[in-house]
Amino acid sequence: MRIAVVGAGPSGLVTAAVLSRFGHEVTVLEKAPDLGGVWSATRRYPDVSTQDDRVSYAFSDVPMPADFPLHPTGAHVRAYLEHYADVKGIRDRVRLGTAVTHAVPAGNGWSVEIEHAGGVSVLDVDWLVLANGVFSTPHVPDWPGRDVFDATGGQVVEPTQLGDGAVLAGRDVVVVGWGKTACDVAVAASRTARSTSVVARAVRWKVPKRIAGPLTFRHLLLTRLGEHLMAPERSTPAQRFLAAAAAPLRRAALWSLAQHVARRTGLRGVGLLPGTPLPYSDSLVTDGFFEAVRAGRITVRRERSISALGAGDVQLSDGSRLPADVVVAATGFEQDLSPLDVSVRERLLNADGVLALHRRILPAAVPRLAFAGWGNTYRSPLSAEVGAVWLAGHLAGVVPAPSPDDVRREGHRFHLTHRQAAAHRQQQVPSGSFAVLDQQLDDLGLPLPAAVRRGQWTKPLTPASYAYLVPALLARVGGVRERSAVPTA
Repeated sequence: MRIAVVGAGPSGLVTAAVLSRFGHEVTVLEKAPDLGGVWSATRRYPDVSTQDDRVSYAFSDVPMPADFPLHPTGAHVRAYLEHYADVKGIRDRVRLGTAVTHAVPAGNGWSVEIEHAGGVSVLDVDWLVLANGVFSTPHVPDWPGRDVFDATGGQVVEPTQLGDGAVLAGRDVVVVGWGKTACDVAVAASRTARSTSVVARAVRWKVPKRIAGPLTFRHLLLTRLGEHLMAPERSTPAQRFLAAAAAPLRRAALWSLAQHVARRTGLRGVGLLPGTPLPYSDSLVTDGFFEAVRAGRITVRRERSISALGAGDVQLSDGSRLPADVVVAATGFEQDLSPLDVSVRERLLNADGVLALHRRILPAAVPRLAFAGWGNTYRSPLSAEVGAVWLAGHLAGVVPAPSPDDVRREGHRFHLTHRQAAAHRQQQVPSGSFAVLDQQLDDLGLPLPAAVRRGQWTKPLTPASYAYLVPALLARVGGVRERSAVPTA
């Protein structure tokens, strides 16, 4: 089939690589001038790096180089993705500087309008895959007083547009948020800014990269035991029973872990002990963040938000004011469906404006449309790869299409905006889990070997454990002949 993939980040590239192995003619459409998606050189801030380590942030059959830093920088990730595109022979399938402006169902496929240096053209395909990412459109609050702030020389900046951070030097910087990006930017700002303040609506736990002795964040976030401790699966009656039965032990273990993290990071000494217990964790600890707070280079205003911008300052929700020349809105992202025709968007969303996706891939009411990499997870390249194999199995008839009732009942729910998620008191984007990978492999009839699955209870996941999937599925579907397809024009 002719397939258009929107986005040349990790999810788009692995989707193109997997589907092309099954003989499909894949074209990747990327509006940026380079590969990388969220790691594009056009989207960066000082010292940007992965939360995952180089082992887990990789595809199953192309590991990151061993001489990369343990937590690779954005430049390292871009180099890795370019290497992956070359190894898989898909670089010629990627059309850079090409934006999808409108996509609408047409006949037995899609008509995709694209903008590029040569003008505007239309691409006719059989399937459309959205791999534009859940971190593609920064969310910037509509703060009152923005016009006055701008008119008096203030700047509101998205983290992805900070570049080398020169705009922060010698200025009063206010960073809004508490995630890893917010703390990364605050540390970078504290080196050159006149003052650096972090305004956080909620202070949550941050996991140290090294917990104790040989135990690292990977044992907590990338093992089945750690996942059961932090967020046990409750999708079946048996799982709910197990979670309830183990609740006292979980609470004791989490309390002990919280005490250790508090001591290791000195949270009490800087007044940043979270008000909620684990497992309400926001991200990994940013190197140097708590040290900068202790040294007075960063000031944190916790349980506050910006109520208005002013002339050279910001007003907080408690009535206090902070000097501000630059406000960095590290306030998350919205999910963008704007390339799709409005009639398609209306069919995708329920009455509450929520998007439901079967296995985080297929919608209920729009045929020949798939989503790639739509999830908030560590090991995101691997999750996208397994999803791409699942989609290849669906296209080959191995995985049947779900019914609309199945999607509505069991589909993962996506709130496209912060406001919508807050109204439902739910996560905006579903988090990753071993259960999602297990479901996709079970659908394919290609579960992990039992010994590997048992080992994942205590040993951190390694992407190489999933390298068997594409060869096994190719053998399963038989008559599909691999070929080197050329991109559609």
